[in-house]
Amino acid sequence: MSDIRIDYRQPSADLAEHFSFFYTVSQSGGLFEAVDRADFAQFRFVLRGDTGTYRFVDGTAQTMPDIYVLGPTTGSSQIRGEGVIDVIGVGLMPEGWASLVPMDASAAANRAFDARDLFGDIVVETQAALRATADFDARIAIFQAMLVTLMERRHAPYHAFVRLVNDWLADASVPDVDVLVARSGLSARQVQRSCKRYFGSPPKLLARKYRALRAAVALTLRDDDLDQLLADGFYDQSHLTRELKHFTGMTPGEYGEQPTELNREIAKRIALERANPMPRAGIIT
Repeated sequence: MSDIRIDYRQPSADLAEHFSFFYTVSQSGGLFEAVDRADFAQFRFVLRGDTGTYRFVDGTAQTMPDIYVLGPTTGSSQIRGEGVIDVIGVGLMPEGWASLVPMDASAAANRAFDARDLFGDIVVETQAALRATADFDARIAIFQAMLVTLMERRHAPYHAFVRLVNDWLADASVPDVDVLVARSGLSARQVQRSCKRYFGSPPKLLARKYRALRAAVALTLRDDDLDQLLADGFYDQSHLTRELKHFTGMTPGEYGEQPTELNREIAKRIALERANPMPRAGIIT
């Protein structure tokens, strides 16, 4: 039996367009098994205990390094960990990915990479500093300082394309790729390449992913506009079921009848963001 606990903090305002939430995941023992939804890329430090394993939507299984970057996921993943767990992580939004990681996000999708290979000694030094304190806010300050340093190294420009795509995804229940191409002023090939570079998926798959995640959030929180959202976004009940099962690992009925421990913890993060909105490019919640 797991006693998993997840706590969240929002990043500082100057990093809000690059990173979603900082979070800490802990348990004192037992077995933790869960299905994780498709999501942004992640940057994580394992500070104590089991690094855990992921089985991705394509069937590939990986044991996580103790400091790793997880590429954006294009379907639900299975997670397994055992014993003591103490992890701190942050979600990498597309701007954050572009500002930190020297590879195309689509090449990193559904895979984890040892952060030492990407960033060098700074992540080892940061891990040691994180281990030296148990205070979550102090750990976040250490983590943010490292991220700022890495971003300065990259000198990444602000990516107007990312904001354009986020606005496009937020505008409609079923975003039309032709609309995105027209708004961008780019060719369809350029739009496809840029979406894969920053978001890890071509625009059609990206629209499906975010439509399913938006529906999952609405189901979790019983939003007032749930019925209209589902009617606008899906052809019928079987279409909704297929899409949610692929991207979240759960059917619509399971969200209401069998909320998992992990989904209950994710709902806490969603409620926190809605209660304390920040200007950001995030569109899932």
